[in-house]
Amino acid sequence: MSTRCNIIIKDEYNSIQLYRHCDGYPESEHGVIATLPQALKFAWPLPRMEASDMAAAVIAAWKQQGGGNIYVDGEAHLPDSLHGDIDYYYVISPQAAAGRWLVECFESRAKMPFWSGFIGDEYPGRRGGE
Repeated sequence: MSTRCNIIIKDEYNSIQLYRHCDGYPESEHGVIATLPQALKFAWPLPRMEASDMAAAVIAAWKQQGGGNIYVDGEAHLPDSLHGDIDYYYVISPQAAAGRWLVECFESRAKMPFWSGFIGDEYPGRRGGE
């Protein structure tokens, strides 16, 4: 069974929702947290940080890994726009002072994240060799 998720990438102007059909869990080498750094090579160089550009970068990075499992799902309106079949959702937003993208990880319909860190941080639940 696939682990589905929504990924919301937002800045002060846009809130773009992506849908990932599989590998939506936070842990393991194929999960969201571990694979997000791949998007940075497709995004504007820091310190430029735009939600629409990062959304395109995430899709470009993940389509290279077999493709088809990620797509733009429209404008995010939390919690109403979340898919009914997701296990997790992520909110990614620029933190200009840090010059990094913040990632918050939520279970399905939760209002508070159970993990937050920056793109490139290791998820503490990740076990080596998975």
